[in-house]
Amino acid sequence: TSLKATSAAASKVDKSKWPTKFIVCAVPSENAASMTLKYKNFVDALSKEIGMPVEFYAATDYAGIIEAQVAGRVDLAFYGPFSYVLAKARGAKIDVVGSAVATPTAKPGYFSYGITKSSRADVTKLADFKGKKICFVDPASTSGYLYPNAGLLSVGIDATKESTVYAGGHDSSALSVNRGTCDVGFAYDTMVDSQLIEKGDLKAGELKVVWKSGEIAGSPMAIRLDMPKSLVDTVKTFVVKKANKTGFVAMGICATEANCQVIEDKSWGFVPYSDKEYDGVRQVCEATKSSKCR
Repeated sequence: TSLKATSAAASKVDKSKWPTKFIVCAVPSENAASMTLKYKNFVDALSKEIGMPVEFYAATDYAGIIEAQVAGRVDLAFYGPFSYVLAKARGAKIDVVGSAVATPTAKPGYFSYGITKSSRADVTKLADFKGKKICFVDPASTSGYLYPNAGLLSVGIDATKESTVYAGGHDSSALSVNRGTCDVGFAYDTMVDSQLIEKGDLKAGELKVVWKSGEIAGSPMAIRLDMPKSLVDTVKTFVVKKANKTGFVAMGICATEANCQVIEDKSWGFVPYSDKEYDGVRQVCEATKSSKCR
């Protein structure tokens, strides 16, 4: 019986120092209203797991979420790799919990695309971006700024000397290129390949991909460490064990896996991941000598 007694004691977490509510935030990939809706299952499941109200904020820009987590106002944040690296460099006491994956067996990782309208014959490669109006996503976006900037530098283009626009979201960047507000631009792979097409905002074949980055580390969920350890551990376990389509069905949050939304994209859920996976992003920062990296 002594074994039973200890496991029962271990499962009885001391919640006396836990806060009364928990704040989750995500970097903007689309507009705030649609993101809030898409995180509803995640918020409901986490609230059920930790037994307290969970509030979700869709940040309007990357700087906002970085500052909020540095100040300790956001407990759990879904970042892009670069914005996570920046938050940590600026003093946020955070750690990677897990990274989003498309299927339970997939490895985290994605790509940045350089895009233009399919009808443009004058743009077939990255070097053709010179002298064009370029759409980036946000100065702290990995696939919407950092990797594109490194790509441009590698073909002799200094983005600071070109006409550039920060569109704010990956959807806005791709749609601005399609509308002709920008001649060329950047966005992450699935935004161009499927997300906008499924939403009906873009027709298949309207945009062409003329450049693809090297593989980028997966996007991280990062937790604030200056909270009670028992809460941090409970949330960490939730993210990698239950924050997925299979887990949400088991919890009664989703009826079926087929139409279960976990985060804003089509991700199945999260797998364990660590800070060292972002050393590649840190190296790209060094290589580009970008002022945005500080």
